[in-house]
Amino acid sequence: MKSGQLFWGFFLLSIGALFLLIKYNIIYSEFYFVWDLWPLIFVLWGALVIFKNSLVRPFISALFGIFLALMLFGIISNFYTGFHLDFNRVDNEFITQNFSEDFNDSAKTSFLELRTGGGIFEIKDTTNKLIEGTAYGSFAEYDFNSKLENEHAFVELNLHKKDFNPFEGRIKNHLVLALNNNPIWNFKFDFGAAKAKFDLSPYKVNNVELNTGAANVKMKLGDKKDSTYVDVEMGAAKLKFDVPENSGCQVKGKMVLSSRSFSGFEKKDRGYYETPGFENAKKKIFIRINGGGSSLSINRY
Repeated sequence: MKSGQLFWGFFLLSIGALFLLIKYNIIYSEFYFVWDLWPLIFVLWGALVIFKNSLVRPFISALFGIFLALMLFGIISNFYTGFHLDFNRVDNEFITQNFSEDFNDSAKTSFLELRTGGGIFEIKDTTNKLIEGTAYGSFAEYDFNSKLENEHAFVELNLHKKDFNPFEGRIKNHLVLALNNNPIWNFKFDFGAAKAKFDLSPYKVNNVELNTGAANVKMKLGDKKDSTYVDVEMGAAKLKFDVPENSGCQVKGKMVLSSRSFSGFEKKDRGYYETPGFENAKKKIFIRINGGGSSLSINRY
């Protein structure tokens, strides 16, 4: 098969697949990362010239088609708000599940683990219970488990696997959580292409682990604990942190082909940033990030 046929074939397949995945809410991304990947056009173009008569040329042509489809789709989605998702929208006909767990005063430390696929996820507000939550959507059925061991409370939310027909209606997975602000919290989030808004500022946050794919994540951290640790593993994602001005913040990691906006930070070394006076700060936030093709920003409030 000719290289030109492979290019156009993979280009059309890719852009068609992206429109379908967005249409049925299987992936959730604002595709801001495409602005940072545009130099790859010249890399792939140059590879086509170098390997003009090589056996790898068809492979490069197919990859070029996929990449340009992603770029074009990303540019369109960034210009047209029809692709954006509204955190405040509540569609009652999709309500599928409510769950909660009472708070026990003996629970000094709590662990929340969320494992799911694509969707819209929020943590906002506080509650007198340990946790309260509501899941909306035709694909939003969760296995909810909690237990108390000595002074430790454990909560697990796992997306229940089930068969679905994408042509029966819009696929939706919207999860909203409220947590008790008394215990010290440890979070582990594991999801795919999603949109997440986590306001963790009312809580005593000890540790946050975030593993995600092409997601748009906004996370607000507070100063309720002297030390907070955040570890991020991500793919082509957009990640925004809000951190308090009275807390020192340190950022380290491998951020390949990623745009960075760390307002008020000083660069100490490659992939290493700190706020002024970090060593002497009474409150500290440590952020570790590993990811590529991403957009990262940290705002101090």
